[in-house]
Amino acid sequence: MKPNASNAYFTQRLIDTCLRENLFSLVSSGQLVNQLPSQLLNASLEGTECQAWLIMGTAQSKVYLPVASTNYMQVWRYVGNAWLEQTDEAINIKHSYQDWIQWLKQGQNEDSKALLEHYLQELDCASSQSVLCQKAFESQQNRLMQPIASLSSWHEKALLADQIASYLDHPYYPSARAKFGFSEQDLQTYAPEFAPHFSLNWLAIDRQIATLTSDPPACWPSMTDVGLTGLEDCVLFPVHPMTFANLGDLPDGVIKAPKTFLDVTPTLSVRTVSVDHMPDVHIKMPLMMRTLGSKNLRLVKPSTLYDGHWFATLLTHLAKIDTDLSGTYTHCQEKHGGHLGNNALFTYIVRQYPAQEVTDKTLVPVAALASPMPDKRLFLEHLVDQYYQSDSLAWFTDYVALLNRIHLTLWLRYGIALESNQQNAILAFDRNGTMTMVMKDNDAARIWPQRFQTFASSVPVSCDALLDKRILVDNELALGQMYSTITLQLDIAAIVEAMGQAGLAETADLYQIVQQSVDHRIKVLEQSGCPSQFARQLLLEDETLYAKYLLSSGSLLSKQTSGATDINKFYGKTAPNFLKQYHRLSESLEHPKTEIQSVHKKGTECLSID
Repeated sequence: MKPNASNAYFTQRLIDTCLRENLFSLVSSGQLVNQLPSQLLNASLEGTECQAWLIMGTAQSKVYLPVASTNYMQVWRYVGNAWLEQTDEAINIKHSYQDWIQWLKQGQNEDSKALLEHYLQELDCASSQSVLCQKAFESQQNRLMQPIASLSSWHEKALLADQIASYLDHPYYPSARAKFGFSEQDLQTYAPEFAPHFSLNWLAIDRQIATLTSDPPACWPSMTDVGLTGLEDCVLFPVHPMTFANLGDLPDGVIKAPKTFLDVTPTLSVRTVSVDHMPDVHIKMPLMMRTLGSKNLRLVKPSTLYDGHWFATLLTHLAKIDTDLSGTYTHCQEKHGGHLGNNALFTYIVRQYPAQEVTDKTLVPVAALASPMPDKRLFLEHLVDQYYQSDSLAWFTDYVALLNRIHLTLWLRYGIALESNQQNAILAFDRNGTMTMVMKDNDAARIWPQRFQTFASSVPVSCDALLDKRILVDNELALGQMYSTITLQLDIAAIVEAMGQAGLAETADLYQIVQQSVDHRIKVLEQSGCPSQFARQLLLEDETLYAKYLLSSGSLLSKQTSGATDINKFYGKTAPNFLKQYHRLSESLEHPKTEIQSVHKKGTECLSID
């Protein structure tokens, strides 16, 4: 029996990710052939049009996988609706992710088998939740199709954009749809796909054991508000209702409040909520849920409170003193939070948006750009219609230039790389269509002190104050890996591919814009004295780029096997460098900025919008 559409979708994503990450050395130990062996030619695989067959496995159990070549993130991708599995007893046609996981388990040790079996549960969760979310999408079409520019307040726009983003899966993690640990009811009550509102629970914690970094915001309840009296020596910590319901025995000095208080709406983050009557205040709380990997439990480490505020302070300062960064972004204030010792279950962070600076703007996470809308167009097409006179290439050129101006400047001048993934990278459109960015949640960045120390005396923070020592790196490679896998691949290449599939432009034209933008920004930084040879080699000259192996490190390999100290920063240098071919074409150009404009004009001629 062939799998349903949901199963086929997750099967495609799973197999492609296994090929991309060379999981269990499948690709490197496999063999490519142009046609099947004669004894398999009678096997019927309907709808399979492949360039080659990738043979993997052992003599006792071989898989013949139909594949085609690609330059996007990997060399080979799975095509068709099925593959062949040959054993000593039979030749079988396989279709589903269940079949693929069972085959992967063969020959693995008990630890790997257990991880694969657990991941199968995550895939099942993703498949079932995708059906529910699709129903939510269909039921909320009228809300989703509101022209976002017509909404009256910036926070209404931001929540709508987050909801739109929630319907699109992470580009590179196959079961990203799974909110593992959420029941069907939890999903409807707490997930942004359903745009719910709910009220927070609270804990009263003895002041002697609790740490507050500053005074709470004005929206905070009193003890009476949450049904408590006679606890003047306690402070109140907000708790997500799902976490509250699953709390076991509490530490001494911690008391559950009997009443809820403060109505909130979930953002794309799920564990971060927007306060309904004070929407510039967002609260990030631990959530008993796993996303993007079975090891990725969504708690909140106390160190992130301090490290996030450290980077918010630094980046705000740099935007004031650096002419290349000035006017390109603003950063949320992340000064207030609370924690109970080093307990990641009893921690919260308050994120305050710069209300005066965003009042007249539309905030859109990069995660929303490629989301399909009820009218079958991408959300970015709606944005371009409303803010860019329907000129997709003009928008894309400005978008890429903005990202590179910020992130290449931070890397090459200051030795800083931000984990500005699609959820945290927020575009801000003003009424005239000008784009800037709003930054937040930069507690997992990387900084190279050897380069940063040049400016250490003129900035308001010191690297010595960072608590998570993984942030400090001893070479430039870590910065290049962050830029390549997040800014270049997640925030740019994924958008290129979506625009290409939607017929908005040829992907070759879009990648040429990206290459010219990277080359131009590197040259500008060179002229100001920034060292650039490493970045030029890594981004424009190497045959391959680093790719993040998130499935391997997050779910299918133990830390002992992967050796990853951070599951979100485990890489392989296997992604074809889509910039290199265009760099060769432009090496002799003296004025890259002019070339960007000419590519834009050329691209406009082939622009097609449905």
